[in-house]
Order: sequence, then structure tokens, then C-alpha cells
Amino acid sequence: MEGDLKLPRGIRIKSNNLILDFYYIMRHRVTTTYKAVPDNFSKAEKLLLLIKADLERGQFFIANYQGKIKNANSLLEFDKDYIRQVQCNVGILIQEQLLIYQKRVDAGTLAIATLQGYEYMINLHLIPSFGHLDINEVTPFVIEKFISNLKMSKGRTKTILIPMRIIMKKAKRNGVITENPFDNIDDDVRLTCANKSSYEVKPFSLEEINLILEACNHLSVKNLIQTGFWTGMRIGELFALEWSDINFINEIIKVTKSQTINKQIKKPKTKAGIRDIEITPKAKEALLHQFTLTGNNENQRVFLSPTGKIWSKTDMLGRIWRRVLSSANVEYRNPYQMRHTFISYMLSIGNSPMVLYRMVGHETPEIIYTNYARFINNSGGKLLKTTI
Repeated sequence: MEGDLKLPRGIRIKSNNLILDFYYIMRHRVTTTYKAVPDNFSKAEKLLLLIKADLERGQFFIANYQGKIKNANSLLEFDKDYIRQVQCNVGILIQEQLLIYQKRVDAGTLAIATLQGYEYMINLHLIPSFGHLDINEVTPFVIEKFISNLKMSKGRTKTILIPMRIIMKKAKRNGVITENPFDNIDDDVRLTCANKSSYEVKPFSLEEINLILEACNHLSVKNLIQTGFWTGMRIGELFALEWSDINFINEIIKVTKSQTINKQIKKPKTKAGIRDIEITPKAKEALLHQFTLTGNNENQRVFLSPTGKIWSKTDMLGRIWRRVLSSANVEYRNPYQMRHTFISYMLSIGNSPMVLYRMVGHETPEIIYTNYARFINNSGGKLLKTTI
């Protein structure tokens, strides 16, 4: 039929409808509501000229063509109202930032656990609170009210707001907003609105440690927990540890990696995380026992689950840990308190914070002085390995 009719330039026929076929940045084929009859040819041609003119002027609004084109969404990206919405709607901007995080995971520059953390915070806190707002509606007062209602620690609040800070910084750089509201938040709000964290350093006593170890039903679990108590290693670092990282002769553990969720291995978040740990006697005892279970291959993981598999996530240990503490009749504290126990005990027997902070992977000794000040014994010196 199309070959028998003299159609205007850029007009085509498909399924008895007139199609606008033109280039603007790329090729577009827009279906009109006009039936493919000669009386509508000039209408379609006029419609095509109007659309192209609006696109060239940057004044294209899909609403102006309602009832005349069917697949209007194919031109949505050029709609001036939509462009403004994309630039200014906080919900859209947050979702775009989430896509950037996903691309970083795909590129190997962001851990999947970090992405999942952002997804959780965005869906639980940011989208419900900010997603419906225009970016110009996010004022210092709005952010301060959010912080006040959040009722979390200063550190946790800061982490939750990271994606918001990023999109506000981009919006200012691109001229969408003239001032970044985060630049005008009163410091007093950060200090008074966010609750102090209820988490505390509550180390286990030597008696409690022995009760916990005695309550372990699996030797592999006992060895892991004993090593955790007497090296101060993080759970992810213990999961990632290989026999090639351990030098029994020089009594050194080289920490160069950590395991995140889905069994992924990554480098520590900071350079301080890459370190050497002196093997204390109790840690050496546990590692030698573990060597009989998994030491047949130097590239083998040191610690495997009771079923002989790689620990997939910390929750697996967490469930076992809870049962062990219950059996031992020891007050529950989370597994991270093993690390706190090591640090506090080593300080209490006279080890210098200036030596210890490097061994446990802190960037500066400040954390030691802030969180463990009450345990510091000022006799100084290197690790007193013979005491344990």
C-alpha cells in the first residue's frame, strides 16, 4: 500500500497507521493516531515538523501531543518537564546513585556487602523520607528533622546520609541548586539529635573464655574462637585466612584480606588493615590443632565450618556462637567482643597502645585511647606473650 501512495518525506505506514520517521540524535519511529488515508498525510507532515521544531528549540513537551502520538514515551527523555523531574526529584537521583554503586561492584571497586548496605539504608530511610521531594525542597531544616527522628548514633547517621550528600554535591556542581544544604547544618544538631550508641566494649573474662571454649561441640569452631580471642582478628579476616598466611617459625600471621558476604575475598578497607600479627601462645595452640584438620594444603582456608565448607557469612558463626554462649551459661555479647577482649586484655597486662593499634589494624592509636582507656596499664613495652 505504501508503494502506491505518495507519502510526505519522513512519513511511513505501519499497521494502517501513519508513522513519523526522523533523526534527532538518533533515529526515531513514532506511531501517530492518524489512520493511513490520504486525508491525514498533511496532518502527519505538520505534526512531524512541529515535533522536530520543539526538539531543536529544547521546548518539547509530550503533553502537547497527547491524542496525536501513541508511543510518546519513546521521546520521554527529551520532555522538558521530565528532564527537570530527573534532575530534581530526590527519589530518582537516589536510584541513579544506587545504579552507580552497582556499576562499581561490577567493576570490582566496591564490595557487594557495601552495596547491600546502601540498598538497605536507601530503602529503609532515604526513599521514605526524601524520595517524594524536589531537590530544592531538601533544606537544612528537613535534614535536621530527619536526623532528629532517626535517633541513631552519630557515626550511623553519617553513614546513612552518604548517598544524600553525594547527590546534593552533584546537584550543586551541575547548577541544579545554588547551595548544598549539608553545608548549613548546625554542628549542635549532629551532636544532640543523634543518640549515643548503646554499644559498649564489654570484654569477656578469662574464666568466661574457658567456659566458652569448653562448650564448643566442634573442634573447628573451638579453634576459630580461640584464635579470635587471642589475635584480635576480625571475623572476615579469620574466614579469609589461609595457611600460607601463617609462619609458625617466626610466629607471625600476615593479614592481607578479608571475606565479605557471598564468600568474596577483598583487601582490607584501609592500608592499616594489612598487617602482621604476633602469634600469642594460646593462638598458636589453636592454630596447631586446626592444622591437623585443614593444613594439608598451604592455600587451603585455615578455618572451615563444622561441615568442612567455607564460611559463607558471619551469620553462620553467629548462630553457633549464640548456642555456645547459652550452653556455657555466659552472658551474651556479639562475636566482635572477641576482638575487644583481646585488645583490652593486652592493654591491661602492660602492652603499649602505640604498639597494639598497628597489630589490630587501626589507622591511628586514637581509637585505642577512646574506646579502651580504662584498660590501659602504663607499664608499656611489647606484647607480653608469656602471660597467655
